[in-house]
Amino acid sequence: MKQKLALLLFAFIFVCTAGAQTKTGITVVLPNGWTKVEGSVLEHQYMKNGASFMIKEESLLNGKTLSEATTTAKAQIEKYFKEVEFKATEELTIDGHKAQRMDFCYAVKMVNSSIKMRMQSIYVMVNNKCYNISIGGMSTQFDALAPDIPIILKNIKFNQK
Repeated sequence: MKQKLALLLFAFIFVCTAGAQTKTGITVVLPNGWTKVEGSVLEHQYMKNGASFMIKEESLLNGKTLSEATTTAKAQIEKYFKEVEFKATEELTIDGHKAQRMDFCYAVKMVNSSIKMRMQSIYVMVNNKCYNISIGGMSTQFDALAPDIPIILKNIKFNQK
């Protein structure tokens, strides 16, 4: 079951990913239990107990304001998933850069059922490039990820040239 959910989460990531990523110059130190996804087109994509964590450049959002980027991203998410419920958008700072976090739930339809998923997508602008930091998993298991999220966010470094 966890493997199927991981595949569904990857499907979400694939839908939201436009093309392969190059080296981002981003470093991150993860808490224990997170393992790198081998063969991923993303430099930073990891799994833990069926949950997913990734960092990717959102090239279609480059050059936008942070507010424009999150509004555009929200519209794209609503386009791909019918049962989407957004929580309030929150402002925060990642490695000294302003960011906005969207916390949302969505349903993934299977043959005879539906699985509720929960995702946090954090958008941050660095040198006019928009990066999406996403952490997600099954809604029923998401709270178990909560202790890892601030640790992950604190340990993301944008190595600017």
